[in-house]
Amino acid sequence: MKQSAQELEQLLRQRSSAAVWPEELAQEFLAPRYDGYSLVNVPATAAAILGKSLPGGQPLAPLYWRDYTSGITKVVVLLLDALGYLNLQEMLRENAPCIWRDLARRGILLPMTSTCPSTTTTALASLGTGVEPISHGLVGYELWLREYGVVADMITPKPSYGAGRETLVDWGLNPETFLPVPGVGERFGHLGIRTTCLISAQYLASSLSRMIYRGYQRKIGYSSAEDMWQNLYNLVALDDDAPSYYFAYWSTIDTAIHRYGSQGGYWQAELQSVSRAMQEHFLERLTLHQKQGVLFVMMADHGWVETPIDQAHDVEADAVLRSELLGPATGEARTAYLHCLAQDPGVVRRIQAALGDDYVLVPTAEAVQAGLWGSAEPMSEALARLGHVLVLSRGHHYLDRQGKRFRQRGRHGGMSPDEMLVPWLALRLDD
Repeated sequence: MKQSAQELEQLLRQRSSAAVWPEELAQEFLAPRYDGYSLVNVPATAAAILGKSLPGGQPLAPLYWRDYTSGITKVVVLLLDALGYLNLQEMLRENAPCIWRDLARRGILLPMTSTCPSTTTTALASLGTGVEPISHGLVGYELWLREYGVVADMITPKPSYGAGRETLVDWGLNPETFLPVPGVGERFGHLGIRTTCLISAQYLASSLSRMIYRGYQRKIGYSSAEDMWQNLYNLVALDDDAPSYYFAYWSTIDTAIHRYGSQGGYWQAELQSVSRAMQEHFLERLTLHQKQGVLFVMMADHGWVETPIDQAHDVEADAVLRSELLGPATGEARTAYLHCLAQDPGVVRRIQAALGDDYVLVPTAEAVQAGLWGSAEPMSEALARLGHVLVLSRGHHYLDRQGKRFRQRGRHGGMSPDEMLVPWLALRLDD
């Protein structure tokens, strides 16, 4: 299986049809593989493992789950925000005790790809609907929402240059209908699959949670890692054998990475903390009978890279960008969407000259045609949100505004292998 993981990683690193960068940069960037090798395919995979077929959904390739095609009645998916596959592999190579090394030996550990961009909002929307980003339209952390006339922070959601929280809800945004496709909770319910999500109590009623977790039969908030695993233990132990899907989301690794990057061992400490809680309050408490028919999956939404202050390009101080753009760059700091005043052939050339060789510019229409956000018909607002020019950051570079470079040492959202490769670790608890 180790060799298979290495071969699969090489396959995912190969230039795909969705790649829009020059051939000579093939080793720097990695395109999403929505055709059975990405997190978009996880909902259809969970349904298939439970003996159901998700309409319109494509499961992961068989090598991810062919050993788990019979006798599974409960699928537990843990998402550790920002735990990239390459970061996990580095940790597994160390000699320190690690529960994930033991679990990987008992099950399957393989890489798959994130979405474009490799960011929480887009990835969670794909996991929450089972469709590609082009279909659900939540194509980044910050988006130009022309229906509200504002560049919006989609986690809150609010105007990016405004104060407060949930402002757009006051303006009329309905979280339950913002995504134009049904949620996994609704879709699984039609298949007879019982659904449960576990998220931090402070985000349980947030607009983003209401967008993503529509239709889940049980939505449970927790206050700590111990609380999350205690809740999950009770659910798995006490539920009957009806087909069931449990989704648990943990965010603190991502928080540590944004604040500290690789410094101080903070993100590793957060991983160890939630891992110990899992072992003590979940795995070790389940009896052999309670483990029967339970498949456990650990995955992530994206990885990350170090983004030092000196690698930032301050777009607010760039006179060329100010003169060429309709408004602020949107999307992500490492995969940005530019809305341009003019549409003449020289726009890309002028902006490329201003940004330099540390950035790759691609006309957005070409990236859409290549399938970077998926091959389905774009939802009504997707093209407006994606703008006119796509900016891909090389190395550790990123576009910065509002002085965020002084507050964030680690970032994601880009197309590097570190950000795009995420783990799929699956094992039967009764094995």
